[in-house]
Amino acid sequence: MPLLLAAGEEEIVIVALPILSGLVVLMTMIITYHARRSQRDDMEATLKMEMIQQGRSAEEIERVLAARFGDHRTHRRPPAQGLARGPARGNT
Repeated sequence: MPLLLAAGEEEIVIVALPILSGLVVLMTMIITYHARRSQRDDMEATLKMEMIQQGRSAEEIERVLAARFGDHRTHRRPPAQGLARGPARGNT
């Protein structure tokens, strides 16, 4: 590396290269996250418009979106059967 760098610049490269690499990775993660979110929002909007044109109710649209996109805040699971009765008793 003596041909490419002047004397004493190796330390700068040793410090700067990992920092710049980390910034590139961070920027890639941010861009990927926002691109994915934008794509999901577009798909959700398209699905909503299609369901509105089909005459579906708001509750039905909400239920379909929760099932399709995994939004657990609006998705209500029915209560499990038989769990509230207590422990099972055997015939002994």
